Amino acid sequence: MPVDVIMPQMGESVAEGTILKWLVHEGDKVEKEQPVVAISTDKIDTEVPSPVTGIIKKILYPEGKTLPVQTVIAQIEAVEAKEGVGGVIGAGVLPPTPETAKKVETIKAVTEAGKIEEAEKRYSPLVRRLAKEYNITLEKVRGTGEGGRVTKKDILDYVASQPGVTPPPTVGPEKRILEKEVLVPLSPKRRITAERMVQSKRTAAHVTTVFEVDMTKIVRYRDINKDTMKREGIHLTYLPFITLASVRALKEHPLLNSSWTDEGVVQKNYINIGIAVSLEDGLIVPVIKDADKKDLLQLAKDIQDIAARARNKKLSLDDIQGGTFTITNYGLNGSLFGTPVILQPQVAILGVGAVVKRPVVIDDAIAIRSMMYLSLSFDHRVMDGANADAFLHKIKEILEGWEVSVYEPKMSSPPTGYGGVW
Repeated sequence: MPVDVIMPQMGESVAEGTILKWLVHEGDKVEKEQPVVAISTDKIDTEVPSPVTGIIKKILYPEGKTLPVQTVIAQIEAVEAKEGVGGVIGAGVLPPTPETAKKVETIKAVTEAGKIEEAEKRYSPLVRRLAKEYNITLEKVRGTGEGGRVTKKDILDYVASQPGVTPPPTVGPEKRILEKEVLVPLSPKRRITAERMVQSKRTAAHVTTVFEVDMTKIVRYRDINKDTMKREGIHLTYLPFITLASVRALKEHPLLNSSWTDEGVVQKNYINIGIAVSLEDGLIVPVIKDADKKDLLQLAKDIQDIAARARNKKLSLDDIQGGTFTITNYGLNGSLFGTPVILQPQVAILGVGAVVKRPVVIDDAIAIRSMMYLSLSFDHRVMDGANADAFLHKIKEILEGWEVSVYEPKMSSPPTGYGGVW
């Protein structure tokens, strides 16, 4: 009986996944736990391992296909290792039993399949399709892929070298729909992100409130201590300060750290902060667990770590689950403020704008200060503007009241600039 490879459920709220890339072809031999397909969900990109050792019997869906979780996407014909038979049918020993003979026949079949597979250069479905479109014989194409496989590039190079071979009308990823327009296909991550954002706007009653924050003291503290932090391997940005202030504000305003249900508002007694990280093909929100138990230094380390692992596709499923409040830092791109969309089932998201110097009025005098806008999108079903404004006011109070001091590594007591959290 063939063994099924299924679309896994990567998290409780994940309902579907997209096949990014098949790492094997039909007829390939695979080992147990060998990655066979790369998939993408709204939570994470990952590789699905083979559940058994065997041969890929059937690939049921193409790359780019989005499917519900638990859908069978491939089948593997399981085989047993040769070592399990050798001790039974060795030279000069007892004749094989019917069961052993069946194992031997299976191994022979696998070997023969491997030989045929090698002889055919293990042409992929894509290569076969291109060969059919160009009307060329694959045996004439020299393969440069692993094990002599013929690749898409080999096909295109062969066509370019053969006069009289007409390419199909559409080759690239873009499709011309009018003389001055092209249709660019959606990546799986962009399609999933679009669906989740539309779902959030339809679900929550979005309202956004904006506060202006004087970051001058934070800028001074950072300038004084960034070289010391750098020696400890930390690139000190503004985000850890804002995260720490947000955590302290959430403790005083727990309604922001909750979720909506038809039965009532579920208030969380733990604080897990999601940090939005921009990738080439979209956004991902890894989570800092128990952020209320961490100081500025640890938050800076954690933010730096999860951002690096997100961009290197090294996040685990646990890294992107369990968030209770999200921060998105669009100020990295120079944006002053925005109206971010709430990440369901959370009830609020904090947007961080760029820190810029500009003239402001202080005690009836004009001064140059480092200013920043914070925008909070909140679910009006759960709270009113007064709740949201009180929360933002607390963050503003913490950041503007930051005590400028010199950070000394390995201190036995917390530096005052840590805002009292240690």
